Amino acid sequence: MSNNEMVCVRPLVVRLKLAVAVATLVGLTATSAHAAETTNRIAANRIAANRIAANRIAANKISSNRLQASPETADLLATADGRELYSYMMSCALPIGKTIEATVPDAEDTAPPNTLYSCKNERCVFSASLGLAEHWIDRALDSRGQRWVSACLLARVNAYGVSVTISLRGIAPQLSVSPDEAETYSLQEGGFYGNIFSDPDAPLDWNACRGRDQAAGESAGLEMRDCAEPDPNDPSHTKCEFKYAGDCGDYTEPLTQPRACRSFDPEAGTYGECLAPEESGRGPTLKVYPEVITTYVKH
Repeated sequence: MSNNEMVCVRPLVVRLKLAVAVATLVGLTATSAHAAETTNRIAANRIAANRIAANRIAANKISSNRLQASPETADLLATADGRELYSYMMSCALPIGKTIEATVPDAEDTAPPNTLYSCKNERCVFSASLGLAEHWIDRALDSRGQRWVSACLLARVNAYGVSVTISLRGIAPQLSVSPDEAETYSLQEGGFYGNIFSDPDAPLDWNACRGRDQAAGESAGLEMRDCAEPDPNDPSHTKCEFKYAGDCGDYTEPLTQPRACRSFDPEAGTYGECLAPEESGRGPTLKVYPEVITTYVKH
């Protein structure tokens, strides 16, 4: 199955401080783990970066029991944009087969493919797929889970509002790929990492580095995937306003800056230990993220 990519609408404005917006993520839907076109790591997404910015996320428990959304999500679920974000979040965090339900007053009836979730008679159902933070159902999301879910969201943002099928890879077992998937999705876009579960008044911690094939030039599906590309008008950020960390690895000549990631697994096709600038009381420092999602598109 596939879902819609979020749209990066610029400029990013209003950072609404939703009261404990427990689930502001973006939902992806995917399927089984072993076939290239039906894997739960492949999805077409159209997430809007401004929706992430406007709906800051708290890491509280997402379910009051195993079926019902936490009452703290009411403000988020009250809008169509919020429900879309919540759907993406559940899909990133929970494994396939899990669903979260919520009663949402005044929610319009809807169902896929028009939306990633379904609502009927003000009863909405949000499905899961990847399972990067299943424990979030029972307790607050820990820092590792926050970073995995954040990377999953950022990897699905699209700057143009178009749907491009991507392959998601990482060191988490849920993100391993089959040989068929690796062969079919062979153009490397970049790496995404950060932690958007943060103080609503602080700058967003969202980062991207440019992958090998993206650095070599636009081709095939990369033409409509620019969130790992530096913005010519602001090279410190990408075209989706993520913080730009540079090239993920050493593959451009001449080398103008150190690589953003300390490791790369060529067999798995995944970057790790990626760096991002962070402000501290003593000036800029570098923070290391093990939880990185590397994205690929079809050749």
